[in-house]
Parts: sequence; C-alpha cells; structure tokens
Amino acid sequence: MAFDRPPMTRSPSAGDTTAVPPSPDGIPILGNGLAFARNPIDAIKRWSSLGDIVRLEIPGQTMYLVTGPELIEQILVAEHERFTISPAQRETFRGIEDHAVTTTTGDRWERLRSTLRPAFSRGAMDRYADRIVDTAATYIEQWDDGERIDLYREMRLLTVRILADTLLDVDIRGQEDVVMNAADALVDRANFRRPGQLLPDWIPTPTDRRFERAVSDLDAYVDDLIADRKDRERGDDLCSVLLDARDAGDLSSEEVRHNVVAMLLAGHDSPSVALTHVWRLLDEHPDVQNALQEEYVAVVDGDRPTGESYITLEQTQNAVSETLRLYPPTLGITRQATEPVTLDGYDLSAGAQFLCPQWPVHRDDRFWSEPTAFDPTRWEDPAVRPEYAYFPFSGGPRNCIGIHFARQELTLVVATILGEVELDVTVDEPLKFTPSLQLRPESDITATVHRQ
Repeated sequence: MAFDRPPMTRSPSAGDTTAVPPSPDGIPILGNGLAFARNPIDAIKRWSSLGDIVRLEIPGQTMYLVTGPELIEQILVAEHERFTISPAQRETFRGIEDHAVTTTTGDRWERLRSTLRPAFSRGAMDRYADRIVDTAATYIEQWDDGERIDLYREMRLLTVRILADTLLDVDIRGQEDVVMNAADALVDRANFRRPGQLLPDWIPTPTDRRFERAVSDLDAYVDDLIADRKDRERGDDLCSVLLDARDAGDLSSEEVRHNVVAMLLAGHDSPSVALTHVWRLLDEHPDVQNALQEEYVAVVDGDRPTGESYITLEQTQNAVSETLRLYPPTLGITRQATEPVTLDGYDLSAGAQFLCPQWPVHRDDRFWSEPTAFDPTRWEDPAVRPEYAYFPFSGGPRNCIGIHFARQELTLVVATILGEVELDVTVDEPLKFTPSLQLRPESDITATVHRQ
C-alpha cells in the first residue's frame, strides 16, 4: 500500500524563526526511541506521513527524519559541505573502520577517496566482469540438483568470494566465515533492540566482546592477506592500489588494513541482501523471470555473460534496479550539520542530526505509480521524478564508491545463475528484517535448486 501523506510539507511562514518540524507522539523518557527499536521500517513509514521533515526524540538526542527528495539532495549534494557523517556512523564502525574512507572526513577522506578511485575506474570494471562471472559459475557448480540451500547464506558466501577474487585478487575459499562473522558482529552491535545500546561504553557486554574477537580475527586475516600480496605483481585492483599508495608514503599501514576491511564488509553484505531479494521476487513473478531467461538466451547465446553482455542485459539491470527500490540494503543515510542550516523553511542549528531513509522515499506514491508493485518495466522509460526519489547507493561526493561495481556484479551474477539453475524459493513468512544498519532478512529464506 502507498503512504497517506499530505501533498506537500507545511513549511513555516516567512520570518517565523520559532517554527519546528512536526513530531510524532512519543512516550516519557524514551520518546520515539522505543517505536524505532521495535520496528524501524514501520515507524519510519508512519512518521514520514507527517511531512518531508519530521522531528524525532531519541534517548539522548534529537534527530530529523528527511523524506523529501529535494531536501535529501540538499543534504547530500547541493549543500554537502555543510554536513558531515553523523556521530552514529562513526560510533557504528568504531574499532573496525576508524581509518577507512567510510568513516573519515576532511582532507583525509579526500586523500583516501582519490587513492581508491582507480580501482573502480571503467577500465577496471571491464577487467572485473569476467572474474565475477567465472567465480559465480564455479561457485554454483557445487549446488546439486534438488538440493535445498539457505539462500541468504549462499549469496553471502558467493559475494565474499567475488569481492576477494576481483578487488583483492586473493583466494578466500575456506576463510569466508572470518569476514562474515565480523559483519555479523558489527550488525549485532548496531542492533537497535540490543539492551547494551543504553549502557555506557566502558561497560563491556557479551555483544561487545564477541565484536572484539571477530574484529581481531578479521584484522589478523587481512594482515596475512596484505603480507602475501606485498611481493606479488600488482595491477589496478583495490589491494594493489592501496599497497602502491602505502609504498609511496601516501597511506599508513592502518589505512590500508581498514580500507580492505571496509570493502570486505560492505562489499559483500549489501550485494548479498540484494541478490537474496532478487531471487525471492523473481520466484514470485515468473513472468519477469521468464523474460530475463529469454533475454539471457538472446544476449549470451549459449556462452557465459561478459562485460559486453552487461551493457545489453537491460531487463536484468532493470530487475536489479527495481529490487533495490523495493528492498534497499541499508536503513538510510545519516548526516550531521556542521553549521546552521535551513531545510524546508525550518532553521536548524549546527550539530543537528538527520536520517534520510530510502524505504519510504522509494515507495512514495507521489513519485512512483503502484509503489509497492515489483515492476522492472518501469525502468524502461522512467517517469519524470526528483532524482533523489531513488538513492540506494546514497548520493553526492560521499556516495558509495563501489556503485558501478555493485550494479555490474548484481546483473552478471543474476544472469549467470539464471543460465545454469532455477531457484524455487520459500520464505518463512512474514518477511522480517534485522533492525540494524543493514536491512538483512531476518526470516528464513531457502531455495530448491533445479538444474537447467
């Protein structure tokens, strides 16, 4: 169902400097925090009906929920220099990505972003394509006809291997759980329902201790990986780019390690969530799946997909785009104002914190016809809508640096699997999500493999 919301936000009248955005009802002490922790998606859907900017009271802080595309563009793009990553983002990745491009700011962030850019160039994308397909094809060869698989776990294992093979040029087989355990520990520590969230940092909890052990294991693995790579021939993959920068004195060893860690975690988690939803949606919409299989036959013609295939697999790309619209892998983008700002006529002070969630914006009937329907054809001739009615990879200078890699990976993996097997998907209804930074499926999603 679409959202019941006003046709436009009620902005304050000219000269009214005391106006504040509308706020949902809360409860004493916890404010809106309890509703958010119980079910952040449902809470955000309800609150977004109050307007394009809504004031929330969370224990210890005030946060502004921003769901107007023009306001999101103002924060992420037009006035991005007046905003920075939020304290919540820095706290989430504390102890694991402190020196990574994901958490740094200012000159250091610009230096890291510039260093990483060659690993995501168009030329590098072309060279990654065949390795993505080869890794995917090799991986699914181990699936037996009639076997029932844990779909989400299999997509995670696959995306970890693809990431290691392409961006790091290493064989990670047998070590995937080191990465996945660290990602799990990170998501658990950021879980909005975790009781330990309300405790001071100096009080250790079982979740904190599990996080520290998982991070220690991942750091040790990455240190070994870097040591193995240092004397090997280098190219334009991510690991080579980072090591070349370190050898030139442009990066520290900590910056190299934390950026490899960041890519291992984010680079497998979001794509695996997206792929899980792709197969679930294709199973629910056999007409779409048939169209994609017909496209595969016409484009690939009995061979395997390639970088050139990616360009012409338009219907598969559209299915990926539509999946990311309905089921964005992350809860939202957070920012903090570094100086006073005015949004939608409201004057907000420096230090104000903002959450720009994709879910309600991607399903807003002001911008999308039949917003909850899975309809990849809507991307064939996109309607005129605000640019930031769709932002699965964030936006502006701090958008996901791997956006083109992720889109290519998702499209080529879907095509490769479609050419080899059919997946009969079963979901443990109702579909639920982990209330954390990643909108992981919390429900069991399995699939029976049928060889073509």
